[in-house]
Order: sequence, then structure tokens, then C-alpha cells
Amino acid sequence: MEQYNKVKFKKSDIIFKDGEEPEKYFYIIVKGKVAAYNKFYETHINYYKEGDIIGLISAITGEPYYSTVEVIEDVELLHIKVENLTKIDNYNLIDKISNYFSYILESWLSKYYTMITKNKVDLYNKEDILTMANIYNDNNFSDAAYKICSSCIRLFEDDSHINSAKKLMLHTKPADKPQKIRENIYKVKKGYCIYSELEPSSNIYIIKSGKIGIYSIVNSKQTVRLIYPSGYIINCYRPVLEYKALFTTAIVLEDSIIEVLQKENLMNIINTDTEFKANYIKITATKINSAILKIKAINTKELNIKLMILIYSILKIETLFNKTKYVNLPYKIEDLKNMLNIEYSNKEICTALNKIKYLELDSFNAIRISNFQSYFEEYKKYTV
Repeated sequence: MEQYNKVKFKKSDIIFKDGEEPEKYFYIIVKGKVAAYNKFYETHINYYKEGDIIGLISAITGEPYYSTVEVIEDVELLHIKVENLTKIDNYNLIDKISNYFSYILESWLSKYYTMITKNKVDLYNKEDILTMANIYNDNNFSDAAYKICSSCIRLFEDDSHINSAKKLMLHTKPADKPQKIRENIYKVKKGYCIYSELEPSSNIYIIKSGKIGIYSIVNSKQTVRLIYPSGYIINCYRPVLEYKALFTTAIVLEDSIIEVLQKENLMNIINTDTEFKANYIKITATKINSAILKIKAINTKELNIKLMILIYSILKIETLFNKTKYVNLPYKIEDLKNMLNIEYSNKEICTALNKIKYLELDSFNAIRISNFQSYFEEYKKYTV
């Protein structure tokens, strides 16, 4: 493995500046301390010390730095090129970077959900479990409703609420169980609920083909976290932060082929398969970038720019592996409203969307991007 260079910065030096184009390297702090702050989430200041990583997400995604990083104690840093990430053969360092990804993703998601949440269904209040199940059922996700009711019965045995759960189960239809194709790989039918907010999974899901939607109930509405296309990896470790909004429900949105692994299997693949390691790094950094962009969208005043940023975050997910010029987004108008927690009418949303270049709405208000690269260029004109 390459011997990495060490660099030094003095107190008050700026290492990275918010909004600047990123370099193709990142740092691990060997000694000293830095502070990271930004304009779009003003109350948020992070402090990083020995052993912490800085500048990694922007270096991977190519997105402008989202924080200014200032030295508050003289620092010594390990300088690592992004291109060398896939060459790292130190298991402890790989595990460190993986844990860093998980922590940063949870941190930004918790900030995002704090901003949009007015009434998060409390997963530990028995009376709200049926509310959650009914919302999924009303949105035609009957298997999710069925599994939530089933969990309610198991978790709250002999409670009065299980009678209501049993009644709802009579009016919902469970999906067919996944069909095993070969070891760890399954064919899964549209509508199947992989796991729910009530009983999280500890597995890793690799989408070989198809689509999986990740949802939670926020403000008594079904809210999309993200819809993942083929090629994506869904990490389902129990959230370290134990923030309830981080618990989600995963639903198969079209017939899919899914590989199911445990965490130790994932780490073994990462350590032995260079291509898989590269994809895992890109996927996780893109997820984190998506959460940051959603916060930026919420804090933007103009509706059309707010929507432009949100759709940009979605396109970054959709086009990571699929570079087709035309992109049909698997999101409805109502999804966009719930993701931003805005109360505009559908007509107002459509009017704002029609102002955005390279975006089209069909007669059913489905969203289509005519040229995603041109959309990205248009995005830069309005958001730099």
C-alpha cells in the first residue's frame, strides 16, 4: 500500500472552503483539531480531532465542498488521493472509512428529518402503529401494512390494540415470499415489504435488477427517503443514533432480483473485490450527498429552485450507474411535497416544475428529464 504524505496547517488556516470545487484527495487527522461549518445549516458546527476524516464526500462525488473547514488547533494530516481508496488493503482503515460513512449519513439524515418533522408517528406508542399501517395500506402497500400489524401482535401480546391489528390484517393481502434463485439471491415480487420501521433488518441488500423504495411515516404522510435503482446497496444496520425517523420501511417497487448478505459478508467482499469496493464507496457518498442536498432544498426560498435542487439530488442517485440520456423519475408530485414538507397545491408544484429546463410532465404528471447532463448544467447556473 502507498505510504501517504503528511501535511501541516496552522491555527486559523482554511483547509476546505464551502462552495469551492473539490480536490481529488481527502485527509485523516493525525494530530490537532478542526471545525467545519456551512451557510445552509448555520447552527451546525462539527469538530474533528485525531483519527477523524475530512473532505472525503466531496472528493468522491465531485460536488462542491458543503462545509468550510478551519483549523482551531495546529494540525497534522494524512493526505490520501481518492484514486487510492480502492487500493487500501488495511482492514482497519477500510472499516474506519465504512463506519465514517455510516455516521455521516445518519447525522445528515437526522438533521433532515428534524427539519421536516412536525408529527413523526411514534413507533413505540401502540396507538400509532395502526395509524402507520393504515397509511401504507391506503397507499397500496398492503404487504407493509400486513407486516406492521403482524409485528404489533408479536410485540404487544395481550394488549387491546392487537384486536385492531388483527382486523386490519383481514383486509390486507401479504405478498408472495421471495423465491430463492441461488445462494443469497432471490427473485422478489413487486409490493413485497423487505422490512418495516417497527422491526428493522440487519442485512445488506444488493439490487441486481429492479427498484426498492425506502419510506417512513412523517407528519402522518408516507414520505420517500429514496428510491434505489439497480446496482445500489442498501445497508440496514440499526441506526447508532437511535433517532426514530431513521427507521424506515423498504418496499419492492417492481419485480426485482436481490442479493441478501450479512455485514461480515459485505466487509469480506469489500476487502477482496476492487470493483465492488469502488461501487460501494461511490454509492455511500452519493447517499450522503443526497441528504445534504435535501437540506439545501428545504432552506431555499424560491419554489422552482427548491424543486430543482431536490430533483438534482434524485438524478444523482438515478444516473450513478445508468447514463441513459432520458430519465423517467419514479417519484410522484405528492412525493416531492412530502420530502420537502411543503403545502403547495399540485397545480402550483406543476407550474413551478414547468419552469425548469429539461424537465417534462406527461398527462399523468409523471416527471421526465429529457437530458440529465443538460439539467446538471442548468442546475449549476442557479445554485452556484
